Amino acid sequence: MPGVGAPLVTGRRIVALWFPYWAGETTQIPHDKTQSFALIERSKNAQRLVGLTPLAAQQGLSLGLSLADARALLPDLQTAMAEPMEAAARLQKCAYWLQRYTPWVGHNPPSDASHGENTDYGLLLDVSGCAHLFGGERALLADMQARFLKRGITAHAAMAGTVGAAWGLVRFGSTAKAKPQAWRQIIVPEGQEAEAVLPLPPAALRLSGGHIDLCQRLGLATINDLAGFARRELTRRFGPAPVLRLEQALGQAGESLNPCLPPPRFLVRHNLAHGVTQMEALAQLIADLCTRLAAQLERASHGAQRLDLALTRSDNAVLALSLPLAHPCADGAHMARLFEERLSRLSRGVDAGYGIEQLALAASRTAPIAQPQETMGAFEDGPRSKRRAVPIAALGSLSDRLVSRLGAQVVVRPVPYASYIPERAVKLVPVLAPDTQATNKQDLSASLPDPATRPLFMLCAPEPIEVIAEIPEGAPYRFRWRRVLHEITAAYGPERISPEWWAGLTGDTPAHHNRQTRDYYRLEDTQGHRFWVYRDGLYDRETTQPRWFMHGVFP
Repeated sequence: MPGVGAPLVTGRRIVALWFPYWAGETTQIPHDKTQSFALIERSKNAQRLVGLTPLAAQQGLSLGLSLADARALLPDLQTAMAEPMEAAARLQKCAYWLQRYTPWVGHNPPSDASHGENTDYGLLLDVSGCAHLFGGERALLADMQARFLKRGITAHAAMAGTVGAAWGLVRFGSTAKAKPQAWRQIIVPEGQEAEAVLPLPPAALRLSGGHIDLCQRLGLATINDLAGFARRELTRRFGPAPVLRLEQALGQAGESLNPCLPPPRFLVRHNLAHGVTQMEALAQLIADLCTRLAAQLERASHGAQRLDLALTRSDNAVLALSLPLAHPCADGAHMARLFEERLSRLSRGVDAGYGIEQLALAASRTAPIAQPQETMGAFEDGPRSKRRAVPIAALGSLSDRLVSRLGAQVVVRPVPYASYIPERAVKLVPVLAPDTQATNKQDLSASLPDPATRPLFMLCAPEPIEVIAEIPEGAPYRFRWRRVLHEITAAYGPERISPEWWAGLTGDTPAHHNRQTRDYYRLEDTQGHRFWVYRDGLYDRETTQPRWFMHGVFP
C-alpha cells in the first residue's frame, strides 16, 4: 500500500469499548423507559441534546441536535437536564469493575474532534496475555456483552493491536450502521491493523474538526487516501498531528495507555485561599498534613511505606515529591521531618511561582502494623506520646533519615544469601528495597552454621599469610600476618567448604580464591588472640603448593 510502512508487532491487544447511550441509559433520573428520553444541556445560547436512549436514536434524534428541532420530530420527547459529572463518575466506577478482565483499564485517548463536549463515553482495556483466561478473545468480548446487556447498557467493542485502531474501529467499523441496540464486536488479527483501518473515514483517526473539514474539501474520504501522501507532504498540508495519529493507528508509532487507578485510601488535602510562597509556611502546612495522615493511618492500624506529596501552584502546575520509607510508619512528626530535609536539599529549590494553592498528601503504599505490647506499670507517669519506640521502628526512622541525607543506594542492610562461601553468605541491599526473601528466611536460617564458629570481625577480602605447619595438611604451627609472627597454642578444625561448582553455570563467576576447596581453622596464639584462617586447595589433589589466608578475627 502506498505510504504505509511496516507496523511494529508488539504483541499488545487493546479492547476499545464505546457506550453511545451511556448518559441516557445509566441516568438515575426517573422517566418512562417505554418512551423516548433525552438529556439536554445549554450550549451556545441553545439547549442541545447531550444524552439519548436507543429508542430516541431509532426515532431520528442525534447528539448535538437542538431541543427545538428534537421537539419538532418527537413532540412527546421526555427531557431532563444532564448531569455530566455524575455520568463521568459512573464511567469511572465501570472502569474499576472492568478490572476483573485486566488491571490495565484506561479512559478514552484525547480526541480533538469533541470540541470540548463530554458526550463520547468509552474505555480502553489492555488485555495482552489475559484473553486465554476467559477462553479466547471472542469469548472474552462475549462475556462483556452478556454482563452489559444484563444491566441494560448498549456497548460496542473492538479488539486490535493498537489504541488508535481499536478506537476508530469501534466507532466507524464496517458494522457501524447496525441497529442501535445491537452489540457490535470487531476483532482484528495481530498485524492486520492497516487492512482494517485504511477503509475508515478520516474521523476515525481522532482528528480535529478543522482537519476533518479539510479532508472533505480535498475529497479525502478514507484513511487510505491520507496514507497515500508522503509523510513530508502530509505534514506540510495538515501539520504533525494527523501524521502522528495515522502512525499510531497503523502501529508505526507507540501510544501509551494510562490506567484508571482508584484514589488512595489514605489521602489528605488542604486548599488555600491565597497562594503560599514562603518555605517556612509551606513546611508548616506539610507538617499539618502529615499529622492528619498519621491519624488516619493509626486509626486503621496501617503504616505508610511510600508518601506522595503534590503541590498545585496558582497556574495549575503540579510539583510532585515521592518519599519511600524503610518501614511502615504512622508517626506524623517523622514524616514531616523527612519532607523538610528533602525539600531543603533540592538542588533547584521549590519553584512556588505565584504561590502554592493546594497541597495533597497520600500514602500510596501501606502495610499493616501492630501496636507493641508494653509491660504493666511502664510509663505510668509519662504521656503516651513520650513512650519509647520499639527498636525496629527506631531503626526504620534512622534509615529514613540517612536515606534522605545520603541517598537510597548508599544506605544498605545485610541480608542472608544462600551460599556456603563465607564472604558471599550475606549480601548488601538498599534499605528501601523490598524484602524478597521473606518467605525463605526460616529455611535459610535453619541451614546457617553455628555462630560460635564464625568470627565477629570478618575481613572485606581474605589476606594472604605465611604459615608453618607440622604436616602439609595439618593445622598451622605458627604464621606471619601483617609482619607479626604468631605462635599457635590451640587449633580447632578443619571445617571443609567445597567450591560452588554451579556458580559458573549461572554466570556468577566466583573470585580466584573461591575455585578450590577450603579447610578452615580456628586458631589461638600465645597472647590469647583468636583467628579464623583457611588453606586454599587440597594438598596433592588440587594443588602442590596450597596457600593460606586470614579471613577473620574472633573477639
